[in-house]
Amino acid sequence: ENRRTLALKNFYLDYKKLDKSSSEFIESIQFSVPDKSTHFNFEKVSKRTHLDIASVNSACQISLNNDNTISEIHLSAGGVGPIPKYLWESCTFLKNKNLSDEVLNYFFKIVNQEISPISDARGTADYKRLLLRQLILAHFIEFFGAIEPITKMLKG
Repeated sequence: ENRRTLALKNFYLDYKKLDKSSSEFIESIQFSVPDKSTHFNFEKVSKRTHLDIASVNSACQISLNNDNTISEIHLSAGGVGPIPKYLWESCTFLKNKNLSDEVLNYFFKIVNQEISPISDARGTADYKRLLLRQLILAHFIEFFGAIEPITKMLKG
Protein backbone atom coordinates (compact mmCIF):
# COMPACT_ATOMS: atom_id res chain seq x y z
CA GLU A 1 0.00 0.00 0.00
CA ASN A 2 1.61 3.24 -1.18
CA ARG A 3 0.80 6.47 0.63
CA ARG A 4 2.18 9.89 0.01
CA THR A 5 1.86 13.34 1.45
CA LEU A 6 1.45 16.35 -0.79
CA ALA A 7 1.23 20.05 0.02
CA LEU A 8 -1.99 21.67 -1.19
CA LYS A 9 0.01 24.28 -3.10
CA ASN A 10 1.41 21.41 -5.23
CA PHE A 11 -1.90 19.59 -5.76
CA TYR A 12 -3.38 21.69 -8.58
CA LEU A 13 -1.29 21.27 -11.74
CA ASP A 14 -3.51 22.75 -14.44
CA TYR A 15 -7.16 23.11 -15.39
CA LYS A 16 -8.87 19.82 -14.38
CA LYS A 17 -5.44 18.30 -13.74
CA LEU A 18 -4.40 17.31 -10.23
CA ASP A 19 -1.29 15.62 -8.89
CA LYS A 20 -3.34 12.48 -8.31
CA SER A 21 -3.81 9.36 -10.39
CA SER A 22 -7.25 7.87 -11.02
CA SER A 23 -6.44 5.03 -8.62
CA GLU A 24 -5.53 7.37 -5.75
CA PHE A 25 -7.91 8.92 -3.25
CA ILE A 26 -7.49 11.56 -0.58
CA GLU A 27 -7.37 9.84 2.75
CA SER A 28 -6.94 12.89 4.96
CA ILE A 29 -6.17 16.58 4.98
CA GLN A 30 -3.73 17.77 7.61
CA PHE A 31 -2.36 21.15 8.56
CA SER A 32 -0.32 22.65 11.34
CA VAL A 33 -1.82 25.34 13.50
CA PRO A 34 0.43 28.39 13.11
CA ASP A 35 2.01 29.91 16.17
CA LYS A 36 1.00 33.32 17.53
CA SER A 37 3.62 35.15 15.48
CA THR A 38 1.93 34.01 12.25
CA HIS A 39 -0.90 36.05 10.76
CA PHE A 40 -3.52 34.96 8.22
CA ASN A 41 -5.95 36.92 6.09
CA PHE A 42 -8.42 36.03 3.33
CA GLU A 43 -10.00 38.52 0.92
CA LYS A 44 -12.70 37.94 -1.69
CA VAL A 45 -14.49 40.07 -4.28
CA SER A 46 -17.77 38.77 -5.64
CA LYS A 47 -21.18 40.09 -6.62
CA ARG A 48 -22.82 38.50 -3.60
CA THR A 49 -21.20 38.05 -0.21
CA HIS A 50 -22.12 34.39 0.35
CA LEU A 51 -22.35 31.35 -1.93
CA ASP A 52 -20.99 33.10 -4.97
CA ILE A 53 -18.04 32.36 -7.20
CA ALA A 54 -15.44 35.00 -6.50
CA SER A 55 -14.29 37.33 -9.24
CA VAL A 56 -10.95 37.24 -7.45
CA ASN A 57 -9.86 35.99 -4.04
CA SER A 58 -6.60 35.81 -2.16
CA ALA A 59 -5.21 34.23 1.00
CA CYS A 60 -2.04 35.26 2.76
CA GLN A 61 -0.16 33.80 5.71
CA ILE A 62 2.77 35.82 6.97
CA SER A 63 5.34 35.77 9.77
CA LEU A 64 7.32 38.88 10.63
CA ASN A 65 10.62 39.49 12.31
CA ASN A 66 10.85 42.06 15.12
CA ASP A 67 11.83 44.76 12.61
CA ASN A 68 8.75 43.99 10.42
CA THR A 69 10.78 42.23 7.76
CA ILE A 70 8.90 39.30 6.29
CA SER A 71 10.41 36.09 7.62
CA GLU A 72 7.93 33.82 5.82
CA ILE A 73 5.01 34.42 3.47
CA HIS A 74 2.51 32.24 1.64
CA LEU A 75 0.27 33.96 -0.89
CA SER A 76 -2.38 32.43 -3.13
CA ALA A 77 -4.94 33.77 -5.57
CA GLY A 78 -8.11 32.50 -7.18
CA GLY A 79 -9.92 33.79 -10.25
CA VAL A 80 -6.72 34.92 -11.97
CA GLY A 81 -5.91 31.75 -13.88
CA PRO A 82 -7.28 28.32 -14.67
CA ILE A 83 -6.50 26.96 -11.18
CA PRO A 84 -6.01 28.32 -7.65
CA LYS A 85 -2.54 29.81 -7.85
CA TYR A 86 0.20 29.70 -5.23
CA LEU A 87 2.41 32.71 -6.00
CA TRP A 88 5.81 31.02 -5.66
CA GLU A 89 8.01 33.72 -7.17
CA SER A 90 6.20 36.54 -5.41
CA CYS A 91 6.62 34.82 -2.04
CA THR A 92 10.29 34.13 -2.68
CA PHE A 93 10.88 37.76 -3.60
CA LEU A 94 9.22 39.16 -0.43
CA LYS A 95 11.05 36.90 2.01
CA ASN A 96 13.39 38.89 4.31
CA LYS A 97 12.21 42.24 2.92
CA ASN A 98 10.54 45.32 4.38
CA LEU A 99 7.73 46.85 2.38
CA SER A 100 8.87 49.98 0.56
CA ASP A 101 7.80 51.75 -2.64
CA GLU A 102 10.56 50.00 -4.58
CA VAL A 103 9.85 46.56 -3.11
CA LEU A 104 6.09 46.83 -3.70
CA ASN A 105 6.48 48.07 -7.28
CA TYR A 106 8.79 45.20 -8.18
CA PHE A 107 6.68 42.71 -6.24
CA PHE A 108 3.54 43.58 -8.22
CA LYS A 109 5.45 43.14 -11.48
CA ILE A 110 6.26 39.60 -10.34
CA VAL A 111 2.64 38.98 -9.29
CA ASN A 112 1.43 40.09 -12.73
CA GLN A 113 3.86 37.69 -14.42
CA GLU A 114 2.65 34.78 -12.29
CA ILE A 115 -1.06 35.17 -13.01
CA SER A 116 -2.98 34.67 -16.25
CA PRO A 117 -6.53 35.99 -15.83
CA ILE A 118 -9.03 35.81 -18.66
CA SER A 119 -11.93 38.13 -19.40
CA ASP A 120 -15.26 36.50 -18.55
CA ALA A 121 -18.61 37.26 -16.91
CA ARG A 122 -16.85 38.14 -13.64
CA GLY A 123 -14.65 40.85 -15.19
CA THR A 124 -11.95 41.67 -17.68
CA ALA A 125 -8.43 40.37 -17.30
CA ASP A 126 -7.18 43.88 -16.45
CA TYR A 127 -9.91 44.30 -13.85
CA LYS A 128 -8.94 40.99 -12.21
CA ARG A 129 -5.28 42.09 -12.10
CA LEU A 130 -6.36 45.30 -10.38
CA LEU A 131 -8.59 43.39 -7.94
CA LEU A 132 -5.77 41.04 -6.96
CA ARG A 133 -3.45 44.00 -6.40
CA GLN A 134 -6.03 45.63 -4.12
CA LEU A 135 -6.68 42.38 -2.22
CA ILE A 136 -2.96 41.91 -1.61
CA LEU A 137 -2.73 45.49 -0.38
CA ALA A 138 -5.66 44.69 1.95
CA HIS A 139 -3.61 41.79 3.37
CA PHE A 140 -0.70 44.12 4.00
CA ILE A 141 -2.92 46.71 5.70
CA GLU A 142 -4.26 43.93 7.94
CA PHE A 143 -0.72 42.86 8.85
CA PHE A 144 1.18 46.17 8.91
CA GLY A 145 -1.47 48.87 9.30
CA ALA A 146 -1.54 51.96 7.12
CA ILE A 147 2.16 52.31 6.38
CA GLU A 148 3.12 54.89 3.77
CA PRO A 149 4.11 52.63 0.83
CA ILE A 150 0.77 50.79 1.02
CA THR A 151 -1.39 53.92 1.33
CA LYS A 152 0.48 55.51 -1.59
CA MET A 153 -0.22 52.45 -3.75
CA LEU A 154 -3.91 52.51 -2.83
CA LYS A 155 -4.18 56.14 -3.95
CA GLY A 156 -2.55 55.70 -7.28
